[in-house]
Amino acid sequence: MGQSKTYANGQVLVSSALELSAINTAIYNLTLGMLGLPVVDNSALVRIEYAKEGQPFIPSPDVDTCFVRCMTQEGVYDKLRDVIEIVDPDDELKDQSDQRYTREWAIHWCFYGPNSTDNARAVRSALFQEYFTDQLAAANLFPETDFPIPVRVPELIDGQYFERVDLECTIYEFVIESLIDNTVKSVEVKLNTY
Repeated sequence: MGQSKTYANGQVLVSSALELSAINTAIYNLTLGMLGLPVVDNSALVRIEYAKEGQPFIPSPDVDTCFVRCMTQEGVYDKLRDVIEIVDPDDELKDQSDQRYTREWAIHWCFYGPNSTDNARAVRSALFQEYFTDQLAAANLFPETDFPIPVRVPELIDGQYFERVDLECTIYEFVIESLIDNTVKSVEVKLNTY
């Protein structure tokens, strides 16, 4: 499982939910692969929006660039939670309950440059290919297959039009959160009578 939190009462919450940095990295690497590029740490073509340093920048309309933004979004499945009590016959002192639910992510690709339409098409097509959906499934991520086609929206930047195409997709993340509470097996009680 992923990160854990320990509460003041001693309970521990362990969650498989991806942190924002983890899904950003997964989608970044996947996008490079979908565009037929090698996976590198710092690509000039694919960038994560809202980076720690600097603002998104496109030097000229002739440069292909893709910005990727991953955001959680409210959905019906996030509100439905299966709660399962776990009994471990080997450890009577552990009380565990699991909550299982689906979290929704809105993934937004913003393509700039002369090949923006073709790059958006390539990413959308790849989302229907088993090779890429298997990579997502390995991280408990599952894309919705009914999503809109890329939309061309030329953008005026500094008095010059930049070719731009946007693509959006909803990706579902299967999450398991375990609440572990250590219990007491026995207590010695002394009764004093006066």
